[in-house]
Amino acid sequence: MSKKDNLLFVGFMGCGKTTIARAYAKKYDKIFLDTDSLIKEKYNLEIGEIFKTYGEKKFRKEEQKIALFLHCLQNCSIASGGGFIEQKKLKNIGIIVYLKASFDYLLQRLSKEELTTRPLFANTNNAKILFDQRIKKYEKKANIIIDIENKSVNEIIKEIKKEVK
Repeated sequence: MSKKDNLLFVGFMGCGKTTIARAYAKKYDKIFLDTDSLIKEKYNLEIGEIFKTYGEKKFRKEEQKIALFLHCLQNCSIASGGGFIEQKKLKNIGIIVYLKASFDYLLQRLSKEELTTRPLFANTNNAKILFDQRIKKYEKKANIIIDIENKSVNEIIKEIKKEVK
């Protein structure tokens, strides 16, 4: 097996990276990892609390450490945080799958509670600006782009499997 056996799911907050990566891992017998969960476990805090207590810069440094760690792994289905796309050499981790959705669709998907627990979604206008900045990076770095709007988890997984050779 090569590192290309890994799938790294990227996309903006709320697009379902964790749900899709977990379901893909289960269906195709891969190890499931979530980069945000790894950081939460280290600090024993939710992401919002990590941002408040340590700041976004510290959080991004933790993501950088995880990115380096992921370069060594095989046969994984990896859910990343929305900003993980900023990390360098992502293609060394594996196949990058961008779960694409419009900003309005993501807003509709997230409950009011979820919007308040996601630190970068606290201000919708700022979140939209961030979305617009990141979308180009997702598209540029992705090996596979899957439009997730109005599709079930199973439909999305089937589309991904068709693209993964």
